[in-house]
Parts: sequence; structure tokens; C-alpha cells
Amino acid sequence: MIPFPSLVQRYFAEHLLAQRNVSPQTIAAYRDTFRLLLGFLSDHHHRRVDQLNFGSLSPEAVLAFLDHLEAQRRNSIPTRNARLAAIRSFVHFVLTETGPDHLVLGQRLQAIPFKRCTKPTIGFMTRGEVAAILAACDNTTWSSRRDRVLFTLMYNTGARVSEIIQLQAGDADGQVVRLHGKGRKDRQIPLWPQTRRLIQQWCRTHQLESNQPLFTNRRGTPLTRVGVKFRLVRAVNIAAKNCPSLSTRPISPHTFRHATALHLIQAGVALEVISLWLGHASPATTYNYIEADLKMKADCLSRLDAPPPPPRQRRAQYPQLLAFLEAL
Repeated sequence: MIPFPSLVQRYFAEHLLAQRNVSPQTIAAYRDTFRLLLGFLSDHHHRRVDQLNFGSLSPEAVLAFLDHLEAQRRNSIPTRNARLAAIRSFVHFVLTETGPDHLVLGQRLQAIPFKRCTKPTIGFMTRGEVAAILAACDNTTWSSRRDRVLFTLMYNTGARVSEIIQLQAGDADGQVVRLHGKGRKDRQIPLWPQTRRLIQQWCRTHQLESNQPLFTNRRGTPLTRVGVKFRLVRAVNIAAKNCPSLSTRPISPHTFRHATALHLIQAGVALEVISLWLGHASPATTYNYIEADLKMKADCLSRLDAPPPPPRQRRAQYPQLLAFLEAL
């Protein structure tokens, strides 16, 4: 019997890193799952973490952990399912390492289903709303000038915020920007002339070397997701004074990505090209943006003939009599 701590260590060191060579982001996500899981199991079974075994990972305990994520930590259902995916991956590794020793328990754990949830409609911005946010970055301060370059590049490329914050100056030194995407898929996106001029001016003003971060905070460290969101919320609040529609719904950095995709669709760009532009794993993911395009739906509806109206019914000849009978 392989000790449980050894199984966890081998899962990360040998299986994920050495054999599968997964990305650092995947390692971090799975690591956070096990930090939460082991702490919960320790409290649930009243044992120290080093005293846990694979039997402590019972289906009942895992289901209690998942309920704890939703009820106590206020995690969303997609987050709950992501934690379960990490647990199921570990269980699959254990079954391959230990043979039939944990077969029954492993099968019960892998039978825990993912929880279904309502899929919200994709949020996006109109061209006018994007322009209002860019105009809110008025170039009067160092931060606002950086935000103008940042948000323009996000709209130009449709990049994920994780791809934007890890950019170096050398990744955008020409007519294209080189994005290091999800799943270690790199791609190149062409830049508008105005975007290129903004980036060149930014790099020249701050004398950025090719290996230095393109977007930093005032301390000189790379911007974080939280930092980008904070600056965007500030710009949206300013832009909402002239564009009230921005105040009616939440706007996140990912909304820029949705806006880029939807505007490309409205411009007639093929879905396969948009899928490559956004770095989607499958073109099927890009189809979701069609669902959000109300203009495209309206155009489709205009091509469909409406059914004829129902025939007009003759008015009753004795309404007083019917009223009398209803009152009885």
C-alpha cells in the first residue's frame, strides 16, 4: 500500500509535471484544490493531514467538500466542477498506480457527476461603449496613459487577461503581437496602426527593453488580474456618465474579449478565423457568440415570413345573457 501523502506527491511531481508536462496554471489550480480538500478532510475526519489515507477520500466526504465550496465559500457551480475534475484526475492516477487495491472506492469516486448549471448569455459591449471606455482614459496621468494602451490592445486582439498581463515589450515590437495563450498555444494577432503607435510610444517613453513587462503598476511589477479589473471598473464608472448603458450591467476584462469576437462576427469574418484569432480549443466554442448577437437573430427573423393572423371572431349576440349565467 502506497501512503496517501506519497500518492499526492507523485501525482504532482511525476504524473502532472514529468509525464503530462501540464502548464503552470493547471498545476496552480490543482494545487489550490488539494489545499482546500486536505484541510476539509482533516476537519471532517478529525485527523491531521499527515494521518489521512485514500479511504479518507470517500464519496460522502467528497460530496460534503463540494457542498462546502458552494455553501460556505460561495463558489460558483463551474468552480465546483473544476475542483471535482482535479479530484477525479487524481483518482484515475491512483487507480493506475495501485491496481485493484482501491478499485471499488475509485469507481465510486469517479461516478460523482458534474453539477449542471444555467449557462448565462455572453455579455459584450457595443462599439460605442468600447469607445466610451477608451475615451475615459484621458492621458492626463501615467496610469490613464497605460490604461489607454492596455484597453486598446485588449480590444484589438481579444486576448485573455492572463495573456495580456504576461506580455513583454518584445512581444509587440512590430505589426503583430505574439500572445502566449491557454494550453501553451502561441498565436500572432495583427495590430491596427493606431494600436501599434500607442505601444511604440509607450515603450519609447519608458525605455522598455524587449524582456521587460509591457504593463506594470507604479511599483514596477507586472499588472495582475485584480489590477486590470480595478482599472477597468474605474474607467467604466467614468465612461458611464456619457454612456449610461455601461452602468446597467457588470463589465469585466473578459467582456472586451467577447466584444472583439462579436464585432468580428458582425463584420462577416468566418467563425473558423475568429476561433484561431481568439485561440479557442475548438470552433464550437466560437458558436456561443452567435447566441449573443441579437442583430444577427433579427436579420434571420426578417427573412422568415410571419404566420397569418387568426381569423376575427364574431362578437357574441347575447353578452348580457352570458353575464347573467356566469353570475348564477
